[in-house]
Amino acid sequence: MARRISAEFETRRQAELAVEHLVQEYRLDRSAIEVAAASDENTAGTHPSGADRAPTGEPEASASHGRIRVTAMVEDAQAAQAEAALRQARG
Repeated sequence: MARRISAEFETRRQAELAVEHLVQEYRLDRSAIEVAAASDENTAGTHPSGADRAPTGEPEASASHGRIRVTAMVEDAQAAQAEAALRQARG
């Protein structure tokens, strides 16, 4: 049976790493993974990282007020490993 797991991240980079772990190491289908703002505030996380630079090239100009949530649908047999991958990506 499939179940939903999720974790929140402070930077977009951490969220991207979590997705890569799930797809490459655990062979989850990318379409089963969703990345979104954890609130209505933004999608850049609470701390800017290199990929979060605004068009000015200044990370401080990017909105960084909320966390990013990664959610995945996984089979019960993969759930523990997938949850571990999400924890590891948080650093």
